[in-house]
Parts: sequence; structure tokens; C-alpha cells
Amino acid sequence: MLKPTFLIACLTILGIRGAYAKEGPKTLKVCKVHPSPDGVSDDAPAIRKAFKECGRDGHIIFDDALFHIESVLQTTDLCNVVIDLPGTLLWGTNITYWRANGLEVGYQNQTTAWMLGGNKIAFNGHGTGTFDGNGQLYDFTKGVSNLPGRPISLMITNTTNSLFEGIRFVQSQFWTMIIKNSEDVLLDSIYVNSTSSSSQPARNTDGVDTIFSSRITFRNWTITGGDDNISLKANSTNILIQDCVFHGGLGVAIGYGSYLLSSRKHSLIENKPQFDRTIRWPI
Repeated sequence: MLKPTFLIACLTILGIRGAYAKEGPKTLKVCKVHPSPDGVSDDAPAIRKAFKECGRDGHIIFDDALFHIESVLQTTDLCNVVIDLPGTLLWGTNITYWRANGLEVGYQNQTTAWMLGGNKIAFNGHGTGTFDGNGQLYDFTKGVSNLPGRPISLMITNTTNSLFEGIRFVQSQFWTMIIKNSEDVLLDSIYVNSTSSSSQPARNTDGVDTIFSSRITFRNWTITGGDDNISLKANSTNILIQDCVFHGGLGVAIGYGSYLLSSRKHSLIENKPQFDRTIRWPI
């Protein structure tokens, strides 16, 4: 049986979807994001512009098209915003740039290609919106696990009362997602597949990692990768993993070195999650 305090936390998280469905964030301005006319230029400037103009009390709508991302994205301090992404974000092939210019995560030596955060964010991929990290171009680092500067696809940071759903992640450059300093976030119906088509296996392609975060719900995830499917690191508490399917990978890792005990607190895996491998409890 769930402890009362944890049950309340779960209900708070699960209520996020209902709140958005019932009322929806009040949008004052709509920004539509179109790919560049030539179909090859960097679309990141247009994305940054849309988030700057409509990142607070706004609605950002991407075309159902292919967007080329050739430079890092930092869209933080968002508030009361709806983001619709039916198309594909394709990260560029200039590995030298990405290794040198990733945004610092502030944990270990990790960097990210997109840092996103705020309050009352509703990010919907509608089951088709895709982050394509072009990870195969790294040849998954030829068997090297931690090539310096290899960026995480998406960092959700300093985020509260938010919903991310229906998003696809394929061929992530490194870990697919990291959640840091966040609370009351629901991530529903997320698809992750980072697998190698060469003789080199996909290494260190975690599905999602959490650090310094609480009351996070992972629901209806499907993850195929070459490392931890879900990893709860550094002071991750009140985490709910629900109805998730993992193919390959190492299952769920709870704790990391000295962070083991603080990461175990009030975490729950329920509703018969399906694993190809057993859950791992590292020490």
C-alpha cells in the first residue's frame, strides 16, 4: 500500500493532465515555426525566436515537417505555454561543433543539445513528433562509452507542473533525456529507440535519467537502448514508473554510487512493467 504522503504526490502528478484537459493554459499569442525555405539551413534560430516571443502565455506550433538543428537550443524560464511538434527535429552532422558547444548540465561532465524548462509547459508530439539525434554518425563512439562532449538530446530543467506526451526519440546522441531540479512532471506515451545499425553496439544510450527531482511520473514509455532504460540518480525522490515496456538495455537503475539511498526514497514501479532483462539495483 502506498504511504499517504506518496499517494498525494502521485495524485498531484496524475492531475496535471486533467488540469490541462479541462481548462488548458490560457494562450495569448501563437507562434508558428516553419522550416527554412531551402530545406537545409539551420532552423534553430527560428525555434529560438518562437520561444522568445511565445514562451510565456503562448502557443508554439511547429509545421509537420523536417527541421534541421545545427546549433544548441536553450529555452528556459517558460511559463504557461503549449508546444505542438508533429514533425521531426533532425540534429546536424557536425560532431566537432556538438562536442564543443553543448550546454553544460551541471552533473558529471554531461552536456545537452537542448535545455528546456519552466512552469506549466504542455509539450505534445501527437505520437509523431520526433527528436532524431543522428546518433549513428557518432558510430556510437566505436565502443567508447563516454566520449567527452557527446550531448544528451533533451534536458528538462527547473520545470514544474508540466506535461510531455506523445514524443518520439530515435538515434539519440548519448542519453536521450535528463530531468534536473524539477517537480510535478508527467511524461506520458514516450518512445525511445537508440540502436546501432553497424557492428558497434549502442553504448550509454540511457532512456531517461533524473537528478535532484521529485514527483516525476513515467507512464506508457517504450524504450530500446544500450544502457539503463530509466535511471534514478542523485536525490531523485517520489518517482512513479507505470506501464512501461523495455526492450534490451539494463532495466531500471536506482541510485548511483553514494546517491543510492536518497534515490530509493518513495520510488515505485507498478502495473506490471515489462522487461527483457531484470531490474538492476546498483551499489
